[in-house]
Amino acid sequence: MNISKPAVLILTLSVLLTTRSPAIATENGTTAYPIGVYTIANGIIPAPGETWVQNYSVYYDSSEYSDGSGNSLVPGFNSRAVVNATRVFHTWDETFGPFTLSSGVVLPLIGVDVRSDLSHSNDFALGDITLEPLYLGWSNPQKNFFIYGGVNVFVPTKTNVSNNFYSFAPDVNITWFPTSKLELSASFGAEFHTKNPETDYQSGTVLFLDWAANYRAFDALPNLGIGIQGYAVKQVTDDKIAGVVVGDGFRQQGFAIGPQISYAIGGGGIALKWQHEFDTEYRAKGDRVWLQFSMPVGK
Repeated sequence: MNISKPAVLILTLSVLLTTRSPAIATENGTTAYPIGVYTIANGIIPAPGETWVQNYSVYYDSSEYSDGSGNSLVPGFNSRAVVNATRVFHTWDETFGPFTLSSGVVLPLIGVDVRSDLSHSNDFALGDITLEPLYLGWSNPQKNFFIYGGVNVFVPTKTNVSNNFYSFAPDVNITWFPTSKLELSASFGAEFHTKNPETDYQSGTVLFLDWAANYRAFDALPNLGIGIQGYAVKQVTDDKIAGVVVGDGFRQQGFAIGPQISYAIGGGGIALKWQHEFDTEYRAKGDRVWLQFSMPVGK
């Protein structure tokens, strides 16, 4: 038997206004995977023996939390988050047949401020750690198609911005250069979660997609790329509390699109992008601004 809709509204308000991590916890309608992060050369990895240090800074501002019909659910809702995540990404010298072997780790620092007509919370701490134990990578002989895949493991840190449960996200990352100037990239996968032991809440399975089309338009500036990018997220199984379906399942969905600009520098690069969210259900709707860079070290 489903939990009633009035109970769902009370539960949602309680979760949103007392949660420790409204910016990243799937219980609150977002994802453990940092949706929208990979939109440049998604399928390209470090060369064997090479290490990349990548940094992702994002500012998120939302003034609406959507219900299952896309209407505002929480009166006076406003959420602002600032996240800075550093990723160390290494490709090993060893290979497995035609595949390269890579590993990584991501450490995020998260600051979040959530307000509504009923409450206000503000936190800053280390977020959940992402472990990338093993990726298999491959590229064609022409070096215009690149792909790698593996499983991300999100480990709860138990801080005030932690999800307080484990998440597992197998994903595939692809980049194709149909011409020397045009890049098409995508990252897609699924996200599975353990139960939150503090709330007995089991978040449903989520599918996600990051995508981008980037073009080097100016011969005089061959390192400059301009593009369009975005993401899609869709939950495909119900949220549950103590094994009971929450309302109509609280299945989130959301989409975003926006421009980006990038510049390649010394084997790495820097990028600035904006993502505007739309058609959201059971998640916050707002805008994200990213500043990110990548650089090779230690080879």
